Amino acid sequence: MPDGTVTLAYTEWALVELEGGPVEIGPDEIRPTLVLDLEESRVTGSGGCNHLTGTFALSEDELRFGPVATTRMACPEPALEREQAFLAALERVTSYELDDRTLALHAADGVVARLRC
Repeated sequence: MPDGTVTLAYTEWALVELEGGPVEIGPDEIRPTLVLDLEESRVTGSGGCNHLTGTFALSEDELRFGPVATTRMACPEPALEREQAFLAALERVTSYELDDRTLALHAADGVVARLRC
């Protein structure tokens, strides 16, 4: 955005916290990301190993992800485990909170992921 304002949509959000713990990325690994397209109600990004795509529903502060499909590339076990945990967390998301450059994804039992741009 020209004025520096960050919006939920069309921003690349990078995963920095998952299930309450920091996300440590190794030198040869890719950080998981999400980009939300409001016009198409589509989410794209990376699980850290595989590309992902899917749908979402958004209304006020409610956010729910539909089925998310991924490519099936081989990757190191730590990255694959993190990716599977990230995808499982997305399935549980019911709402979000946007605070400056941080996006918190909430489930019924609290924050499941934090992403930054």
